[in-house]
Order: sequence, then C-alpha cells, then structure tokens
Amino acid sequence: MLKLMLGVLLLGVSLPALADKGVVVKEDVCGSGNAIIETSDGWYVAAEHFSGVYLYEGDVVYGKLKTYGSEELTRADGQSGRFYIENWVSDIGEAFEELCN
Repeated sequence: MLKLMLGVLLLGVSLPALADKGVVVKEDVCGSGNAIIETSDGWYVAAEHFSGVYLYEGDVVYGKLKTYGSEELTRADGQSGRFYIENWVSDIGEAFEELCN
C-alpha cells in the first residue's frame, strides 16, 4: 500500500515537470480567443482557441507548448482548454502573423 501511495505521489509531482510553462502575453489575438504565450525559455507560441477556457494576459499556463497540433493547455488555477498550436517562434510579430493570416 505504501508503495502504491508513493508511486501516485511521484507521478503527480513529475507530470508538471514534463509540461512546458508559459505566460500569456497577448489575449484574444485577431478577435478569435487566440493567445500568444511566452514560454519560460523565451519562445512565443501562437495558440488558436478551439474549446474550453479562454486565456487572459498574465495567465500562467502548462502543457505541450513547443509542438504542433491540438493540445490541452491548463491554467495555474487548474482549468483547461483545447488549443491548436500553430507554431512557436522567437519573435512576437511572427506569432501574430501565424494567428492573423
């Protein structure tokens, strides 16, 4: 029983460590609920909103940010939504272009 509880605890601790962390720097990009997220290592992620929670400037988010395709992103308060990751780029202007073209 102790091993099971320890395993569950370690799994819960390790999952956030596997996720990327970012802060929303622009919300509702091009009026669509889309967001630009700056990752903790300096990339700008163009995230197109599909469903669930909207992201607002200053929100801390976790998930697979540096990937392509549909991903679930979770805010620090535990609420999540589905976003399509268009791209991750080094310039915020490029992230705007990804979402607005």
